[in-house]
Amino acid sequence: MDEKLGDVTPDQTPADDEITQARTPQPILQDGTMNKRHSGIPELSLRHLKAALYVSRLKSVTRAASKLNRSQTAITKAINDLETQLHVPLFERSATGMLPTVFGEALVGRVAQAEKEFEEAGKAYGRLVPNTMAITNNPIFNMEISYKRLAAFINLYDSSDIAVAARKLAITKAAVYNSNRQLEELLDIPLFEREPNGFVPTAYCSQLARHVKLAFSQIRHAIDEIISLNGVTCGHVSIGTLPYSRTMLTPRTIINLLNEQPQLDISTREGPYAMLESQLRNGDLDFIIGAIRENENGQDLKTEMLFQDKLSVISRQGHPLAGIKGLTLEELNDAQWVLPAPSTPARQLFDEILQRHGLPQPKHAIETSSLSTLRGLLLESDRIALLSAHQIYYEKQYGLLQPLNIELEDSDRPIGVTMRANTSLSPAAELFLQHLRKVAQSLRADTANTSQLEKH
Repeated sequence: MDEKLGDVTPDQTPADDEITQARTPQPILQDGTMNKRHSGIPELSLRHLKAALYVSRLKSVTRAASKLNRSQTAITKAINDLETQLHVPLFERSATGMLPTVFGEALVGRVAQAEKEFEEAGKAYGRLVPNTMAITNNPIFNMEISYKRLAAFINLYDSSDIAVAARKLAITKAAVYNSNRQLEELLDIPLFEREPNGFVPTAYCSQLARHVKLAFSQIRHAIDEIISLNGVTCGHVSIGTLPYSRTMLTPRTIINLLNEQPQLDISTREGPYAMLESQLRNGDLDFIIGAIRENENGQDLKTEMLFQDKLSVISRQGHPLAGIKGLTLEELNDAQWVLPAPSTPARQLFDEILQRHGLPQPKHAIETSSLSTLRGLLLESDRIALLSAHQIYYEKQYGLLQPLNIELEDSDRPIGVTMRANTSLSPAAELFLQHLRKVAQSLRADTANTSQLEKH
């Protein structure tokens, strides 16, 4: 029988609560570096950030203190602590009250977006537990909870393993366990179920994790924007790459960007589209780049088309069919194929082409999205593959693979970049997008020139 997290006895009990242990506020470094032990969750008090937000909204420490039911001293200390950590002034006094500086505006704008994410988490909870007071007074939804507790929650959600989460946070397993158990007590519902393969999130747990991740991504972006206002763009860009973009489009964009902004951090993630889309929605990714899926955009995602790409039939150099002009699909009917998965845009286009020509599906085709696997299959056999010529750019340069002389009519597919629709990009992500557009423009020009040469 499944056990919820609260039913599992921890292997040890800490002498004190490592999650809530009081510490002097630590400064955020000038280059935006954050303590890695909290896995990208900024070490800024949510209570302090909420105080700054309400001082900005109400233009008064006194009114903010009354609204939040705190003392004026507590509100003033919260602002002072944030200014110490961020190394910038956030407010200035004027005849009309407390006005945010340019740094303060950058901060409170993002904190307002984070507040909305916590409110959305509360609305989702309210659909499960229709108790208004349980939502209004819950510290999870009103930003009164410690970021360290939420760091323990997010790390357990991502790893499904208390030991892994504890190791990543450099705390005991008992601290991770106790923190998540306390969240369950605040919500009065289970967040995780104990199963043989680890801790499995409940449906609401996944919703809560999504909103918490998006909230913290807004706070990370606030820090990046504040540092960027001092003249140095900083931050991290995380990119989900689909097969098309992994050869030229994404690598060339990254290199061009880092040649100009070497202080930025870039990471890429590869995987099935559904997995990358989930990570994009959660705030773990900034972009997905590759072939555009039909009807992929909901209200929370948007896609920008970069250019159209045409599919080709690829073989090894020296293939028996290489050099033969005017090949037709009928002549390839008995060939051994390497194809992308049925769910991909390229495969769907190929299936439509076969259907229009009245041809059957290739028998015993090997399905893979891995270019390295595909390369090995083609070089070690007489198999042919469905691919874009852009994806074998380097293999063609070094005389390994080549497109066959066959025109796949109506095989154009849109290549684009997908991002979240309702949040503004971080400064680093905005720079990446600018460079991506420039590289896409150069690839469009290269494709046009190649087509003209082939016609002549």
